[in-house]
Amino acid sequence: MVPESVKAKLHQYIEQASKSQIMAIYAIMEADSAIKNTTYDEETLNILEGRLDDMVKGRSKTLTLEQTVNNLKEYRKQYGI
Repeated sequence: MVPESVKAKLHQYIEQASKSQIMAIYAIMEADSAIKNTTYDEETLNILEGRLDDMVKGRSKTLTLEQTVNNLKEYRKQYGI
């Protein structure tokens, strides 16, 4: 689908959308904008790049989402949270 037809369909959808649907679309657009406009200082970028490099080269331990969720569940169970 070409961008022009998508834009037309979105415009038509928004014209017919309920208030809650319009607010949901707006929230998505705002979140996307916030992500794109995030900037980091040089020190933070260096830390993030170092962590990425460690992960790619296998020098750091990484967990799957499932492992992380299981760890959190165990922690909460252990400490009654």
